[in-house]
Amino acid sequence: MNLFYFQNNPIYFHTFLKKIYRVGISFVWVIFEIYSLPFSFTDLKFTLLPVFANDVRPEPVWEIDVQDAYLARAVLAIAKESYPEIDINQYLKKLNGIIKDIKTSLGSEKEPEQIIKTINTILFEKLQFKYVQTGNLEYISLNRVLDTKTGNCEGLSILYLCIAEGLHLPLYGVSVPEHIFVRYDDGDFRRNIETGYEGMATPDSYYINIPGKRISYVSIKNGSYLKNLTMDEVIANIYLNRSIIQKERGNIEDALRDVNHAIELRENEAVAYCNRGVIYEKVGEIEKAIGDYNKSIALNPDYAPAYYNRGSVYALTEKFDKAIMDYNSALSLDPNSILSYYNRGIAFNMVDEIGLCIDDLSKVISLNPQFAAAYTHRGLAYAELGEPEKAMEDFNKALKLDPNNADTYIKRSILHADLQQFDNAIEDITTFLNFVPKNAFGYYIRAKAYRGKGDIERAMKDYDMVIELNPRMSGVYFERGQMKNQLGKPDEALADFTTAIELFPYNPLAYLHRGNTMRTLGRNKDAVKDYLLYLKLNPNASEAEKIKDIIKDLRDNL
Repeated sequence: MNLFYFQNNPIYFHTFLKKIYRVGISFVWVIFEIYSLPFSFTDLKFTLLPVFANDVRPEPVWEIDVQDAYLARAVLAIAKESYPEIDINQYLKKLNGIIKDIKTSLGSEKEPEQIIKTINTILFEKLQFKYVQTGNLEYISLNRVLDTKTGNCEGLSILYLCIAEGLHLPLYGVSVPEHIFVRYDDGDFRRNIETGYEGMATPDSYYINIPGKRISYVSIKNGSYLKNLTMDEVIANIYLNRSIIQKERGNIEDALRDVNHAIELRENEAVAYCNRGVIYEKVGEIEKAIGDYNKSIALNPDYAPAYYNRGSVYALTEKFDKAIMDYNSALSLDPNSILSYYNRGIAFNMVDEIGLCIDDLSKVISLNPQFAAAYTHRGLAYAELGEPEKAMEDFNKALKLDPNNADTYIKRSILHADLQQFDNAIEDITTFLNFVPKNAFGYYIRAKAYRGKGDIERAMKDYDMVIELNPRMSGVYFERGQMKNQLGKPDEALADFTTAIELFPYNPLAYLHRGNTMRTLGRNKDAVKDYLLYLKLNPNASEAEKIKDIIKDLRDNL
């Protein structure tokens, strides 16, 4: 960072407040990550569209041999990768016990409705299998689902399909964005079965307009969603879920391997590409991330997280106009997306649309009054707008909600300093440094506050620490040189000004102050050179005539 633009006034911070607030201490774009495949039916409305999956479905084909249990073995083999101690044959026996119980209860029953009802009764009433809305590995792995009788939509749907395999029933997995259920489909009778709701029947229309997870006509037409899945596609969904869990745990290499398996087995899954985009972003493969977000959007143009994530990548690469456009798209699909409003608000700040920034962050706060970071960034916006009272109120609120947020302390510290409340500024920045003890910028802010207060000795110690942590900051040498002159140490000041010029030779003030120091040391010829360079770099300086007179006097006395 070059400090030239705000180094000539050691007391007032207003002229560089915006730059300091925006230093990369806290400017983090939140990336949407699908940690599990939760699903909620709360307050959903049925919305009819002219085309449903029913109209484009393939004819059902059920070709799995009853005795071979291909799906069950494949699913348990995948589970064994995470639970190497398991005995697959023992779990197949446990699964067969459930299948025999259902087969006995069914007897000679052939009616699909009664078959579904019997399976649901045994699974969810007699055996007490329970649904959980979380994505932990144990809830998707068939062995753990059988052991604990607990699973999420993935785990319970896999169990249901393995039972159907054993009974030779025409049941299929069916996926929608971030969710999977099962479907009975014999060509004449067709019913969706929600394993997360004890086998509740749901029409296709139920899934189409869920905010943030809408299903476009395009994605139905291209077979991405609401179709009967093949066995490979069901297995792809397991790999996708495990990839999401691995990503959450920080196992990025494993997460990438699993999502690649998912895409190999099922090339038209928009959520898989979106999640792989997040993984690529985490490892710094930005172009690959954008490519995957583009692919996700192409497969399902109504999938809000893909727009949100792509917008966040654009924001990180400072393409703020594109970022804002993507956040707009995400919000049109999911009008209550808190993170979309939050990140769009920050993007608006970066393009100096402060009013729009405040509007978006206020919307975040209305949707979630406990969102501390929204108060912090709205406080920043108010500070930049010249409304310090509102800014201080927001910073205080943010710290009340999250007293361990270092970012808020440094922002409030700068505002205190800008208001010449130096003791408060020093207290806040000291708290920040307790959280981030090796942050050069924090020491710089505290040095400025000490200097504004007139405590030159402590300011000098902090300037020394800044240079120790980051010896390439030219402006810090310049400011420390000024203070050394104040302390009557011109030789040391001269060394600092010279270093500042070496690091950044286009700062006219550095030449001016070095010229003054040269005069103090009696090096008038060198002083003249520095004054001339100062005038060359700053020919319209208000003191230009005075400097010219000094140059004339020095030359006359050489």
